[in-house]
Amino acid sequence: MIFLRLVLAASVAGLSAFGCDEDEDVFSNDSAQLYFHNQLTQVGGGSEDDVTVDLFVDNQNSPLQDDVGYTITGNVSAESIELDDDSESLSFDARGSSSGSTLVNGPLNRTLTAGDRYTVVLMGDTTLDNRQLRTYRHQDMDVTSGQIRVRFINTLSRLSGDELSVVTPGAAGQSLVSGLEYAEGSSYVSVNVSGSLDVTVNNETQGLEIDQVSCSVSSGRSYDAIIAYRRFDSDDDQIAMYCQPFN
Repeated sequence: MIFLRLVLAASVAGLSAFGCDEDEDVFSNDSAQLYFHNQLTQVGGGSEDDVTVDLFVDNQNSPLQDDVGYTITGNVSAESIELDDDSESLSFDARGSSSGSTLVNGPLNRTLTAGDRYTVVLMGDTTLDNRQLRTYRHQDMDVTSGQIRVRFINTLSRLSGDELSVVTPGAAGQSLVSGLEYAEGSSYVSVNVSGSLDVTVNNETQGLEIDQVSCSVSSGRSYDAIIAYRRFDSDDDQIAMYCQPFN
């Protein structure tokens, strides 16, 4: 049994829907850090209790995080998982806080490496058979001053058959991502920005613009930009971008 401990690694005050404040990067080399985002939705609305979840990692009797509502911020606190070896396969599950039932046919095995950081995202809809619990390993990198490095993650579950493209605004906008499928994370791309990452998200399959979204960023850092619905019960064209900072 792998010893698991929960450590609050980043306490951030005053988070906004685009919260990208400084996170703390200090953690031991024998642990991995997890940043959990709950983007589970419910078609047609309903109660937020229906998408409030408990996250289990390794210990399936005690949640790593409990009563986690729909995430509407980019910068979430980290949980530190101590590993016995350099690399360990751990069992993950996400369960309804009220029902106690798994939402992803878990537990699911995911391999973590000591010293690495992961964005963990629960996505999908309670009424659809497309729920996913994914882990996206952060790639450490040097970032040039005046730029950011960003990876986009598509959690738009109600468009799960379509592919997204992401471009910077304007007639001469920079193409950042194309062919981004549901539950997929893109490659990292470099963007010249100062203070705010502004992009247009398109439904590439249907040839339609979905929305223009943004998040606050700081140059010289890397981010996971989670493309998600504004709320758990938002319409398909009401989306946001929540940027998880690293470095």
